[in-house]
Amino acid sequence: MDFLAKIKENNRTHIVTKEELTLLLEKAQKIYQQHFPLTVYFERSIFINWTCSIADCKYCFLSTKPKHDPKEKPIAIRSPASILAEVLVCKAMDWKVGYITGGLRVESTDYLINLISKINMITGEKIMMNFGPYAKSEIVKLKPYVLGMGSAIESFDEELHDFICPSKPLRSLMKFLQNLQEEGLQKLITIILGIGERKEDAEIVIQKIKEYNIEKVQLCFLKPQENTVFDEVPPPNPEYMAWWIATIRIACPTVQIKVALVQERMQDVELYLRAGANGFSRFMVFLDFNSQYAQELEKGCQRAGRKLEGRFTELSEVDVQKLVEELPFDEVLKKKILPKAQQYFRKLENRKN
Repeated sequence: MDFLAKIKENNRTHIVTKEELTLLLEKAQKIYQQHFPLTVYFERSIFINWTCSIADCKYCFLSTKPKHDPKEKPIAIRSPASILAEVLVCKAMDWKVGYITGGLRVESTDYLINLISKINMITGEKIMMNFGPYAKSEIVKLKPYVLGMGSAIESFDEELHDFICPSKPLRSLMKFLQNLQEEGLQKLITIILGIGERKEDAEIVIQKIKEYNIEKVQLCFLKPQENTVFDEVPPPNPEYMAWWIATIRIACPTVQIKVALVQERMQDVELYLRAGANGFSRFMVFLDFNSQYAQELEKGCQRAGRKLEGRFTELSEVDVQKLVEELPFDEVLKKKILPKAQQYFRKLENRKN
């Protein structure tokens, strides 16, 4: 089968009329207001590496990077001090830490447990992991330390999915969700729009949300990456994203829906909130703090009648050294965290004026 031709053919079905969307938005907004407060939150995705042991998901930038060999010591990973410093800054700015993520099967389970335990000490609550499918034995081992786990579900069309991600078959993802459900952990799925799904596939997503009691859904646009088969595939339009948000909101009133917000989509935040989104991720806070994009974000939330949690254009005085000194870690680790935390805060300070 010519899967690229199928993807392009399916993408041509991404048409949403103004009348169709208007009716959905009105209904979705009422349902949102019945179940959630009029707030909107940002969740930071903490990347802990820049490599992957499968590295063949055809839309992913990691597929263009050297593949990690699990038999070798990982080198394209962030230091724990850098990760913990970023988490500390997020907490100081009232930004939620949504999950840690990166390439799959790079760090050992014991390494992840140690890292997650320290992150939890900073946040004061358990976080989630979003890497992809883990075996039942690994889930059981990680269970005491995480709120839940997640993965991208590239398509519920098995043939299409396994073409896009040959080393991450759809059946393994379904088994992963089943194991998480059996262990009582929260479940997150990421749906990437623009890689060959059809509008009618929303019904399959809704069915799976209900079947596996999925608590969080993250919707992303395809972001074409150079040197991948998708590098010339145009991403969908904002109305199509809003259609998906509203369709899921109406069918699943209590599910948490997040949208991946990048610079070129910032002007659409009001539309996504009116469609029933709870929050957003992927906003480049250290690059776009107090920028035109941050200002547009705040204005869009206001126009949608939502209160934005966290600070995106204002920076109060923060004693970074005191924050680090108060961490419940040994002095050696705190000395490594301090310059990293100061570096992150300087990025925000440089954006103040």
